[in-house]
Order: sequence, then C-alpha cells, then structure tokens
Amino acid sequence: MNNIQTQFLGYINTPSLFKELDGLKQFSLDTNEIKDFDLSKLHISKRLTLGSYVERFFEFYINQSKNYDLIKNNIQIINNKHTFGELDFIIYDKKEEKYLHIEHVYKFYLYDDSIINEKDRYIGPNKNDTFVKKLLKLNTRQLPLLFNNVTQEYLDDIDIDSIEQNICFKGNIYLPLHLIDTKIPIIDDACVKGFYLKCEEFVTQEKFRSLEYFLPDRFDWVCDPDINDNWVSFDEVIVEIDLIVKCEKSPLVWLRDIETNTTKSFFITWW
Repeated sequence: MNNIQTQFLGYINTPSLFKELDGLKQFSLDTNEIKDFDLSKLHISKRLTLGSYVERFFEFYINQSKNYDLIKNNIQIINNKHTFGELDFIIYDKKEEKYLHIEHVYKFYLYDDSIINEKDRYIGPNKNDTFVKKLLKLNTRQLPLLFNNVTQEYLDDIDIDSIEQNICFKGNIYLPLHLIDTKIPIIDDACVKGFYLKCEEFVTQEKFRSLEYFLPDRFDWVCDPDINDNWVSFDEVIVEIDLIVKCEKSPLVWLRDIETNTTKSFFITWW
C-alpha cells in the first residue's frame, strides 16, 4: 500500500468530532464500504493545504461509494464580481432519495483546560484557530450560503428547499499531559489521539530521552504512528524541533518506546 492510500485510510478512520451540536448534524462515512474501493484511482496534488488535501479524500469516498452521487463540489458563489463564499459538496443520497449539502471540516485541536468556558478550550496547535470560531463560521456563513438569493443559479434545477444540510466534521484532540486518560465533555472520546506539552517540558523531562522519534510530513498527520519504520534518537529530533519552534510553529511528533513496543502521537507547542 502506498503512502496516499495509508493517508486515506487514516482519514477514514478519524472519528466525527461530535454526534450533534448546536443544531449541526453529522454526515457519517460507512467504513464497511472501503473494502470495495479501488484505491489505485486515488491521486491528489501535494500542493494543497492539509484541509484541502483531506477534502479530496471525502470527494474520493463519495465517488467510490455505491450510495451517493457527487453532483457538484467547491462551488464558488459569485455575483457582480463579488464572491459570497463556497459550498463544499452537493451530493445525492440514492438510498434516501434526497440531496445533501455537506460542509467538510478536518481539524487538530489542543485541549486547554486553563480556559474557563468549555467550548473555548479547543484550540489549534498554533493558537490561530479555535473550535468555537469554526462552529460560528459554519452556522453564520457556510451553511446559510445555500439560501443566498444568488445560489440557486449555481444549482441548476435542484430545489434549494429540498436539500438537507449536514457537516462532515472529523477531528483529532490532544490533551495536556496531566489530563491523559481523562474523559472530556462535548467531544467524542475516540477523537483523543495523544498529548501535548511545551518545548521546555519536553527537553527537561528525563523520561523522553530514552525514546525514539519521528517528525511526520503534514499529510501523514492523519495516520497512526505505528505505520512508521524510520526512527531517530532524542538528540537528533530535538535539533529539528528547535528549528520549528523558533519559527513559532507547533510540530506534531511521533514517539516509539522500544521496551513496551508502543507508539504515540503528540504536539510540542511553541507558546
């Protein structure tokens, strides 16, 4: 199996971040279908952002599925040179005989329990993204765009009022070290993928020095670390990590404990 196929399966196996929240209904992917997919047809440009890259995985899933037809995707809604926004996907559910508008989201969030409000605790690794901001954007901009007066002309003869709206919101949550194995509210516990800590904590804790490490490519972030067979020592990886942190980026790191034959995924924060 090549790298992109492994990434696709990692994406497929990433759980929905929640079942239902703030009136948002999740579209679930049927993982049982995957065994019948022709993964040799999976080709995606690596010039994309990670978000756009995994969005192509969703497109591939819909095209391969026997249950859906892809009607349109990435529909730019423009009128008089003004861009109102973009609809991610319009698909047809052949079983239910209905059209669906689906907004696709794939995120990595760190859980910061120092923040008072629960929903505000889910933040991006570089603190430039939050769960609350994404929910607000979905509810006030992305989903309402379907009902913009201009949108109908982009949907041919599909009646907008007959289209059901869902989201496909997959996510990976990383907890601070002191909360490992602790259940957290709102989010599906299956989304917890590892822990995070500050760079200085990583450097000063002796227990990390005897382990092996790997810095995955951003497109491999969707994968489990046990796919990796190329590991380096603490002294080698800390040089790379230091360069990334100095650029105010929080790297995702994989570790392997040889004694227990286990692997883990974690973030090192620059902040």
